[in-house]
Amino acid sequence: MKITGFDTYKNRFGIESRSVIEPGLERIERVLAALGHPERHDKIIHVAGTNGKGSTIAFLKALCETHNLTYGAFQSPAIVDVHDQIVVNGTTISEHEMNSIVEKVSKVEEAKTLTDFELLTVCAFLFFQQKEVEMWLVETGMGGRFDSTNVVPNSTAVITSLSIDHTNFLGTTLDDIGSHKAGIIKQKANVFVPESIYLAPIEKEVETKNARLNMIAPLGDEIEIALLGDHQRMNASLAVAAFQSLVESNPGAIEQALKTAYIPFRMEKIAENVYLDGAHNLESAVKLAETIKKSFKGQSIHLIMGILADKEYKEILIALEEVADKITFVQFSHERALDANRLVELCRIENCDLKKVEDIVINLTNDGKTSTFLTGSLYFLTEWRFKKSQ
Repeated sequence: MKITGFDTYKNRFGIESRSVIEPGLERIERVLAALGHPERHDKIIHVAGTNGKGSTIAFLKALCETHNLTYGAFQSPAIVDVHDQIVVNGTTISEHEMNSIVEKVSKVEEAKTLTDFELLTVCAFLFFQQKEVEMWLVETGMGGRFDSTNVVPNSTAVITSLSIDHTNFLGTTLDDIGSHKAGIIKQKANVFVPESIYLAPIEKEVETKNARLNMIAPLGDEIEIALLGDHQRMNASLAVAAFQSLVESNPGAIEQALKTAYIPFRMEKIAENVYLDGAHNLESAVKLAETIKKSFKGQSIHLIMGILADKEYKEILIALEEVADKITFVQFSHERALDANRLVELCRIENCDLKKVEDIVINLTNDGKTSTFLTGSLYFLTEWRFKKSQ
C-alpha cells in the first residue's frame, strides 16, 4: 500500500522502495547499522494490539506534554499524508525536515531494498535521534514480531487488545495473532496488558524473555477522560501505567492529560452531535455500538459508513445495525474499498442509502435529537475530510 505523499521524497532522491508488506527485520537492521543505529534509545514505549493503539498513544502524548517531557511519536496510517506519521512534541515533521532525513537515508545503498514502511520507520527513528527527544512512542504497523518497528532493542511493551485481523499475515487464531503482537516484548522488560486480554501467547513470550507482566484494570467512571467509551478507560489506564514505569509522575499532570488527550477519528466531535470514529474491524465496531448505547440514549442514530473489502464487513454491519436508525453506505476510492452496493444488499434495516464520498454533506443544523457517526475505514474518513476541505 502506498503511503500518501512519500513518493515525492523517494523520487527526489532516487529511492525505489516497494509499496508492499514484507514482514521481516533483516533489511531494516542493515540500513540502521549503516546509519549508526539511531534506533538505540533508552526510553521507548512500544504499542501493539488489534485496536486501541492510536488512543493509547494519544494518552501517552498528553502525559508527556503535561509532564514537560519531549517526545517523538511514530504512528500509522497517515491521516492526510506521510508527515502525519512522524510527530515531535505535537508538531508533524515538516517538508524541509523530511527532505533532509530522506536525503541522508538515500546515501545508504541498502535503503533501496526496503519496503516503504521500513523506509519510513528508518526516517522516523533518525529524526527522533536528531531532535534528541526524551520519550519515543512507537506504534506497530502490523503485528509486532516481524514489524519494522520491532528493531528497537529496549522498550516497554503495551499490548492493547487481541482480536482477529490481518489474517493473511498474522494467522487465523488468537494464539497466532497474539504471538505476533507479543513479539515486541523485550528481555527483562515491562509489558502492560488489559486484565481481560487473552493471555496464553503473551504469557509464553513473557516466560521466554523473563519479562515482567503487568495486568491493568480500566479507570473507574469517577475519573474524567477526554475520549468517549469504556474501552478508552482501558487505553488510558494502560498509558498511565506504562508512563509511570518510566517517569516520575504528578497526579495533577496525569489528571490534566486524561482530560485533554485527543486523536483524530476516535469519537472525534466535529460538530454538535456529529462524530468521526474509525471502527475499522469487528472489535472496534462492537465497541462503537456499546458507546452509542451508553452515551447516546434517546438519540436517533445515523451512521455513514465506508469499509475495506478485506475486513469482516458482514459482521461489522450486523454489529452496527443494532444501534442505527439510518445507514448511508459510502463509495470511496481506496484500492481496497468494498463496493458499497454490497453493503446495501446485506443491510437489514429499511432506512439505508448509498452515496459517493464527495456527496457526503453533513447537516450542521441539528435538532438535538439525531447523532451522526461517520465510521468504518480510516481511509474513508481521511478521504472525506480531504475532499471536504477542498
